[in-house]
Formats: sequence, structure tokens, C-alpha cells
Amino acid sequence: MEKTEITYIYGLIDPKTNELRYIGKSINPKSRYRKHLSERFLRETYKDRWIRSVIDSGKKPHIEIIDIVDTTEWVYWEKFYISYYKMLGANLTNGTIGGDQPPSTKGRKHSKESRKKMSDSKKGKPIPWLNNGENRSDTHKKNLSESLKGKKSEKKGKTYEEIYGLEKSKKLRKKLSESHKGIYSGEKHPMYGKKHSDEAIKKIKEKRSQQVFSEESFQKRSNANKIKVYKYNLDGILIKIYDSLGEAYKEVSVKRLNKHFKNGEPIEGFIWKKEKKENT
Repeated sequence: MEKTEITYIYGLIDPKTNELRYIGKSINPKSRYRKHLSERFLRETYKDRWIRSVIDSGKKPHIEIIDIVDTTEWVYWEKFYISYYKMLGANLTNGTIGGDQPPSTKGRKHSKESRKKMSDSKKGKPIPWLNNGENRSDTHKKNLSESLKGKKSEKKGKTYEEIYGLEKSKKLRKKLSESHKGIYSGEKHPMYGKKHSDEAIKKIKEKRSQQVFSEESFQKRSNANKIKVYKYNLDGILIKIYDSLGEAYKEVSVKRLNKHFKNGEPIEGFIWKKEKKENT
């Protein structure tokens, strides 16, 4: 059996106070969550007593994924998060904090939700082991900022294939894709029912104009647009052949024609069909 390569760092949340009370790891968080509930009478730990008290009140703890890490690194990251959240004041039921202070998070990427929670929990609070528990001075902040300028991550600019290898990168991409399905669809999308401001549109255009594509990427885009498009009347008679999508878009807008390809509804008495290419 192939070794699991992804491990989830999860937290158990108190439904009454919405506080983080326990941090653990598992390759199957849902199964581990059910065990936490079903095995709450087997031991007399702080965590089990807490779970019993929550369930006795007619509720159940909630589970939330904190991070997804490489299996070979789960020990490090579980210790990191236990230590980190205890430092922030979380009343965890874990038996140990996993270290005196959190190690560096260099090279790690967190979800927006996770980053926001960390940020909100730290705002207005000094770091206990620095400056005798006092807030940093403006001079101190400036010196820290200057010392970090110009430092680059070893992974920056590299592809998943370059970092993890071809086979592992495929599995990572698939898992990430599956975990994000439906998250930003419909009303959940941050731009649902909204429109970009003129200033935002201008910035997006400027950003895209500065974007540089690799030769391989440019070739893929070029080949994609070379798909022939056929224009028919409602009697099915071929009227015109376009050598590329780009040519067809000159006659009918991109948005309108792409919509037509999906629903098949005629546009001004005509039907357009794309050339079907076999997968090689």
C-alpha cells in the first residue's frame, strides 16, 4: 500500500465559545473526529473531559482544518501550531505545547481564513518573549523591516514539479483542486454581485500588460486559438470558415460567442461550431 503523503493539522472548536481547544494531526480528519467523540470515555484526559462536557450540554465540538502538510513534516508542524496558539492565549487541552516558542514559518503558505485568524488574534498584543512583553518601538519595527528586505524564499518562482517532483506534484495538484471545489462558486465567490471599480480594472490591465509568458505557455495559447470555427445558417448550410477563434471573435464578442458554444442558441440567425480536435 502506498504511503500517504498528505497530513492534516486540525483543531477542535468549542461550539459554545467558538474557541480553539485542541490541535491534532490525521490523514483522515473526519474519521479521527468520530474517534474523539466515540472514545471520550476511555481516558481521563483534559481533552476527553472537555469533549464530554460539550456533548453533555447537547452540542458537539466542531473540527476545522488548520493546515495541510507533507507527511514527513507533520511532527514539526503539529508542535508548531500547538505552541503557536498557546502563545496567542488559546486554552488548549493538549498535554504539551510542543516547544517553548513557535519556530519560523518561512516557506509555509496558509489559507486566507487561517491568516486572518492569526492576524486578528495577534492584533494589539505584544510578543511575550520579546522586549519583556512590551510592544515594539517604531525604531525596532523599522530595523526589522530593513533586515528582511531583499531576502527571497528558496521556493519562490519554482513550480510544484521542480520542488516535489512530477508524481508527487500531480497528487498535490489533484488534492488541492478537490479541496477547493465549490468554495468560491455562486454566492460564495467574493465578487458575487459586485463589479470592479474603474481603478481596479486599470490596475488589472496594467498588471496583465507586464506579464511575461514562457515560450511553452505562449505556444499553448497560440495553438488553442488556432481552432477553426464554422459558421452555419439555421438550415445547416456552411456559410464561412474561420481559421482561428481570434478571427471569429472579431465578428462576435468573446463573451457572446463562448456563451453560444455552451447553450447553442442562434446568434442573429446563425450557428457557430468549433473544430473538434482529438486528444493526442
